[in-house]
Amino acid sequence: MARPKSPLVWILIVVGGASALCCSGTLGLMVLGLISGSDTDSPGAVAGMASPADRARAGKPGEPGGFAFDAPQGWKTQADGRFITEWTDSSNLLGVEALRLQSVPGLEDGEGKLLRMWRERVGADWADVNPNPPAMRRFVTNGARAFFTAAVVTHKTNGKSFRVTLMLVEADTRFEPLVFIQSFSSPGAGEAMSASFSWNTSHQKVEEALKGVRGSPVGLPLADDAELVGDFTYSTSSAAQWATAYGGTTMTAVSYAVQYILGADHTYQYKYSGASGVVGAMTFGSEDDRGTWSIHHDILTLTGEKRPRRYLIVGAGHTPEGKRFVILMPEHPRWSLYPGALSQDAQMFVATQ
Repeated sequence: MARPKSPLVWILIVVGGASALCCSGTLGLMVLGLISGSDTDSPGAVAGMASPADRARAGKPGEPGGFAFDAPQGWKTQADGRFITEWTDSSNLLGVEALRLQSVPGLEDGEGKLLRMWRERVGADWADVNPNPPAMRRFVTNGARAFFTAAVVTHKTNGKSFRVTLMLVEADTRFEPLVFIQSFSSPGAGEAMSASFSWNTSHQKVEEALKGVRGSPVGLPLADDAELVGDFTYSTSSAAQWATAYGGTTMTAVSYAVQYILGADHTYQYKYSGASGVVGAMTFGSEDDRGTWSIHHDILTLTGEKRPRRYLIVGAGHTPEGKRFVILMPEHPRWSLYPGALSQDAQMFVATQ
């Protein structure tokens, strides 16, 4: 089965052959991309937040030279410098590509640099690209921090769906960008719908590749305390309409809101209000708590007077309107950053101002 060629091959310009040994002795691709936009308008450190230079000094040196990416065994190296793996699942062909782009100088404004590169590079070569995806964060294998975003996009020529992940890994005084492209091809009908169910499966290979990614510095939390100080609210609602055996209809709904006021003195207030049930006869509930909060690694811990709560920190940034937000995932036995977990469990808390 012929596999659609990735549009992102336009990014790759191979220098001195497909691969070379980098100064640290690890195998790396000397692949150039295009730097996105000017950074002269970057805001730098937010008031009360550690600057990139301060963060680097506070952390421990990570990978010598700042960065390394060792592709997993069994992945093929293409002539243009990409790494690729493909496999069959029943009669379907799944694949993941990994490629490096040119380094981006400076560690300030990681969120802004990520989104500019997403709009100018991914947005230029794919269709149906969300210009304002959420800027998220994670650790790579040695504990260095990375900014990332991901979304399903469409090939401009053949209309097939791909899932693209763009990641900027902190590497001493620069960011090292990585792109992962998940693909799906099927000989049967309904390929677009089948592809939507494949992203969790092929994401296993993305996580496998990320085990070979190392950056610097290490030993720092995923978010600075000042990024979480504020009044944040998350709200959601859903409704369903049902047909009864007697020819009528009924509607049920669930709606709730959670508010956290996180103080600079590491105290917090919590409020919950919600309603559920048949519309017109809904049950309402509320809860409140207070206590202290702290960040360790990528976990936000809230030690309340009534009960403790823990969240996985997934992101922190600004909405298109300029409001601050944090993306949190409530404690779960199978915490993960797989596509399904992000879409189902991650909650975006938006600041009141």
